[in-house]
Amino acid sequence: MRRWRRSASVGLGAAALAVGLSLVTGCGVPAGDGPSPVDSDIAELLVPEPTPTATATSEQVKLTVTWVRGDSLARAQRLGLADTRQDRLDVTLDELLRGPRPAEQIKGFTTLLPPDVQVAGDVKGRRALIELTVGTGLEPVGLPLAVGQIAVTALSVPRVRSVVFTVDGVPTPVPLPGSRGDTRVVRLSDYRTVLAN
Repeated sequence: MRRWRRSASVGLGAAALAVGLSLVTGCGVPAGDGPSPVDSDIAELLVPEPTPTATATSEQVKLTVTWVRGDSLARAQRLGLADTRQDRLDVTLDELLRGPRPAEQIKGFTTLLPPDVQVAGDVKGRRALIELTVGTGLEPVGLPLAVGQIAVTALSVPRVRSVVFTVDGVPTPVPLPGSRGDTRVVRLSDYRTVLAN
């Protein structure tokens, strides 16, 4: 996007006005006492075209965000504006990073994601690629559930069946709950034992 400094726009406006005045005075326009009718062809050129009005095309849809409650993952419903599956992923990840709302906190929902975590997602067919950036690092004890929060949230997007986490663009294995080792591709079945009803 171009950014004009105010002084430059004033100078350009003054120059344009001076050129316009010199053209009008030198093009044979008669000086008269009052207004005169304008040729219809010229009038059409002078009337500006209507500016199209912006319309909101996004639809309000149900979104699922995943929190931690005790030793389990608990899903909560939200409403948000999203047109595409990519929109849904972006909006749900934003909601996840904002943390649980007061009403959800009363229900015991919390998050294990640190404030400095950055999460970006990209929908590729039936897979979501999640890029993680963490400054201070996630706590090792809660890492499987923290990763699960992101994975289950991404898996709530329609037709997304698997999640791959990347760090600096490189696929990275993540720990599964229940000390079941690490995996490069995460599916909802990996969290069945820790998903609250």
